[in-house]
Amino acid sequence: MFRPLVLVASDLLSVLLVSGRADALTYPVQDVPALTDNSLYRSEEIKPSKYPDGALSIQSTTAAKRALAALWRCLNASWSAHAKRAGLPFAPAKLVVLTKPTRFCGKSWSKGLLARYCPTTKTMALLVNKDYYLLTREIFHLQYVAGLYGNHLQHINGIAGGFNALPHRNEAERFEKERRWSLQTGCLAGVFLGSVWKTAGEGSEGWPALLEVVKANGDHNSKKKRYFGKGKNIAYWLDRGFKSGDPGSCNTWTASSSRVA
Repeated sequence: MFRPLVLVASDLLSVLLVSGRADALTYPVQDVPALTDNSLYRSEEIKPSKYPDGALSIQSTTAAKRALAALWRCLNASWSAHAKRAGLPFAPAKLVVLTKPTRFCGKSWSKGLLARYCPTTKTMALLVNKDYYLLTREIFHLQYVAGLYGNHLQHINGIAGGFNALPHRNEAERFEKERRWSLQTGCLAGVFLGSVWKTAGEGSEGWPALLEVVKANGDHNSKKKRYFGKGKNIAYWLDRGFKSGDPGSCNTWTASSSRVA
């Protein structure tokens, strides 16, 4: 049995609380360049690179911290090189690995929270405890952490600003907006993973197995809060990024509502 970390990603939305306005936009989103025509989408394919440590070890807290640090260095190096080639803005993200809940980014650590991004310091805090490394299949951590980095990319490329300014008329539109955000982080995770999978996937269960894991962790059975999307859509966007290797394939803002349901 494993804990569905896809759903835990909702905690990242705590840094993006927004209020709806009466002048809501038609969905899919239109005429919001920061979201629909971001320069990140024109940056072309990311270059393949080597992930040095193979599958992400989560056998103990110490092993998890060591592996996470290596993965984060790889993410910074890969996206930094991509941004330089494409002329995109870039700032490396910091990673703080916590072993117990603590105050972070001026806020108390909420119960059940596993990760939080602080945009002011460009730092991701990740709680590594028994819920993280004992109740989860190893293959899932690569996708989860790469998705957390996607949150950083959304901030430094102006997507977060567009998200915050985007109005909504009701709860249904708010959740669709947040699903577009979340599914985009998954797609960007796929872009990175495709570029390093030759070494990162070594010794793992394989890409099809990862797609099955995320497909089983959709929120389609929820009747209220639907931040993430149906399992099939989560798998679709992750696989889309993986196969294309191009951030341009991750424009969830202009996708049909059914594709982000």
